[in-house]
Amino acid sequence: MRSRTPIFAAAALLSAGALSGCGGALPNAAAGGKENAVYAEIAALPKEKQREKARELAKDEGGTLTLYTSMTADIATPVAKAFERDTGIHVTVFRANSETVLQRTLQESQARRAGADAVETNFREMVALSDNKLLAKYSGSPLDKVEKTGKFATWTATRLNIFHPAWNTRLIKPGEEPTSWEDLADPKYKGRITLEVSDSDWYENVTHYWLEHGKSQTETDQLWKKIVANSKVAKGHTTMMQFLTSGQTHMEAMNYTYITTRSATKGAPVTFLPKSGKSTVPAFPRPNGVGMLKSAQHPASAWLFYDWMLTEGQKELVKLHLTPSTKVPGDKSLDGLTLVPFDVKGLSRDQGTWDKKYDALLRGVDSVGK
Repeated sequence: MRSRTPIFAAAALLSAGALSGCGGALPNAAAGGKENAVYAEIAALPKEKQREKARELAKDEGGTLTLYTSMTADIATPVAKAFERDTGIHVTVFRANSETVLQRTLQESQARRAGADAVETNFREMVALSDNKLLAKYSGSPLDKVEKTGKFATWTATRLNIFHPAWNTRLIKPGEEPTSWEDLADPKYKGRITLEVSDSDWYENVTHYWLEHGKSQTETDQLWKKIVANSKVAKGHTTMMQFLTSGQTHMEAMNYTYITTRSATKGAPVTFLPKSGKSTVPAFPRPNGVGMLKSAQHPASAWLFYDWMLTEGQKELVKLHLTPSTKVPGDKSLDGLTLVPFDVKGLSRDQGTWDKKYDALLRGVDSVGK
């Protein structure tokens, strides 16, 4: 299976080069020196006047924005259209998986080539972009509505991907669903579980949670071996959900709750909640976020997108059944869930170790359909 480790290792090396002042490390960011003057001009204003100024400057830039994102097309398209509707700014979207978004942004920075104005993607990739000093600081008033756990030095959480098991309600009957992560090791699930091949952040969080709550490393390792013995693997959370809705698979060890919800609202026999409506499985909320590039060709538009994603954009995410990073009236995405902290600190320090461990754990496991 394909490991994500080389991408993050490269990002870490570039970051180390930038921090030590080595020539050739992220020349675009280094060449920029001070942050874009447009960002500074906006930030210098009282907060209540910042958006108005950004709109004015965005119009002068040509009213366009280039967005790099790992949001799936059925999310990215309505989000981009809503932003265009609210601001009049035309959005060009490059959509790919989060690793590709990171890789392309790093490569363009090294080559001093114009690329993204703004990026919206997963936690680890945003950390890498921030560590490489590619992102400009935003200080708009919408930050006041974001929880402390969603605020980072040069990026901010826009949405939360909730880690939780999901199952087909026709194949997993009431009372058969897991009530803990440990339950996935139960022999009754032999051949009924699907694991996603790149979910090393989930693997790290569950491991961290078990160790923090009294399990030994040996006990933890044994649980993972039993879970893997019950499982097959697939690539991509959307693909996994297609298998689940069709009845090709019974249960997913972890999928994002919004994917399960969106499928269920279309009539698919899937859920992540037991009949009681209350899950006892600890659910990990991974922050996905937005950042604006120091090297943006359209910095005012990038600022506006960042600002919009934390305001009007939050309501759009709720309409799409995603979990916003702020409190939005009508949001029910967390109902019935038992949230526990996502291990931000542990994964921020990681440079591919958990990718390697997870790859090793899944080595030799059959894919769904085999």
